[in-house]
Amino acid sequence: MFNTRLFRQWEAGKTATNSFLCIPHAWVTEVMSRQDWDSLTLDMQHGLLDYTSALAMLQAISTSDKTALVRLRWNDPSHIMQMLDAGAEGLICPSLETAAETAAFVKACRYPPEGIRSFGPMRAQLRSDQDYRETANRRVLTFAMIETREALRQVAEIAAVPGLDGLFIGPYDLSISLGLERLADIHYPPLREAIEAVRTVAQSHDLRTGIFTGKAAFVTELMDWGFDLVCFGTDQQFLQAGVVEGAATFRQKH
Repeated sequence: MFNTRLFRQWEAGKTATNSFLCIPHAWVTEVMSRQDWDSLTLDMQHGLLDYTSALAMLQAISTSDKTALVRLRWNDPSHIMQMLDAGAEGLICPSLETAAETAAFVKACRYPPEGIRSFGPMRAQLRSDQDYRETANRRVLTFAMIETREALRQVAEIAAVPGLDGLFIGPYDLSISLGLERLADIHYPPLREAIEAVRTVAQSHDLRTGIFTGKAAFVTELMDWGFDLVCFGTDQQFLQAGVVEGAATFRQKH
């Protein structure tokens, strides 16, 4: 494994922390990487990132000991391989609903004979102190997002896909897909039941579990529930909160 904080936390039996990066700027990424996270995730799906900005952001993360993950824009083999070649240490694939879709994702992350990944690691090989080709298949993390009613129905089949490392719950889309009135509220019984169902399946298949929350009040609770990776907030969210607080303070004084 890469000798970064995410893996060291897991080796110590602890929950790893994470935040999402949506702002396409290396300096913002560098600021985030200096905070007390174990890993950071580039959000290629909903963030404003393109390949050029993502590459610079991966380079910025590498100035720290944080593990660099990428939430893919979609289950697209060319995008998967490009992000891995750029140096992503793990991928989170959105909107997977079947074992076949998940298997295609995993195969795109693995070199033959386990998969179909084309060889050309470019920047990724610079991040390795060993032969990248020989070690990449067991070093690159693969997380399948469970965020739809259908994915929840087929979660056991998804979890059984060979080479998959973890299940990552997307509580916002999952709430919408289930028709829930309270969005991403982990205390709402229908969502809590779905979360527990995913965690139970993951544990039975010896997979890691991850989840995102935009609420600070939920972070400790999710860690106590036993998630391996708890992701809190985004750089944009923190920037906006700081600006709102600063502007309010200014108005109070003037």
